[in-house]
Amino acid sequence: MSSIAQEQIAAIAEVAIAKFNELQQEEKTKRLDRRLFNTRILLKNYRHLKVYCNEMKENMDLEDGEQEEIITPDKEYLTLESIKRSEARTLAMMRFIDNMVKVYEMDCKHLGAEAVRRYETLMHFYIKDEKMTYVEIADLHNVHERTAQRDLKEAIHSMSVLLFGTDGLRLQL
Repeated sequence: MSSIAQEQIAAIAEVAIAKFNELQQEEKTKRLDRRLFNTRILLKNYRHLKVYCNEMKENMDLEDGEQEEIITPDKEYLTLESIKRSEARTLAMMRFIDNMVKVYEMDCKHLGAEAVRRYETLMHFYIKDEKMTYVEIADLHNVHERTAQRDLKEAIHSMSVLLFGTDGLRLQL
C-alpha cells in the first residue's frame, strides 16, 4: 500500500474512534441523567408514597394463601400475590430511601453548617409533611432564594450518590 492510502486509513480510523467515543459518552450521560431524574422523581413523590405505604401497612390483614383475582380497568387479571409483591417492593424502596435520608443527615452534620442547610432544604422541599417553597426556605435560612435552589440541587446530587452508589458519583463530574 502506498503511504497516502495508509494515511487515509489512519485518518478514517481516527474519525471512527472519535465518533465511537462520542457515542459512548452520550450513552453514559443519558444513563447518569436518568439516575438524577429518577432521584428527583422519587423525592418529588416521597410524600405520596409515604402515605401509600402507611395505608398499605394498615390494610395488610389479608391471609397469605389467598389467591383472589382482581379485574383491572383494562380487563387484565391480577392475582393478589402479584399485588402483594408490588406493595412489598414499594415498602422496601421507601425504607431504603428513609435510610439514605438518615445517612445523608449524618453526613451533613459532620460536614458543617452549609451541608446541614442543604439537608434541611431537602427535608422542607421534599420530605416533611408541609412542603415549603424556595422563598420560604430561603427566609428560614436567611439566604437568597437562588442559594436555596442551589442547595436543593446539591442535595439531590448527594442523594443520587446514596441511592445509586458509585454510579451516582459520576453525576458530579
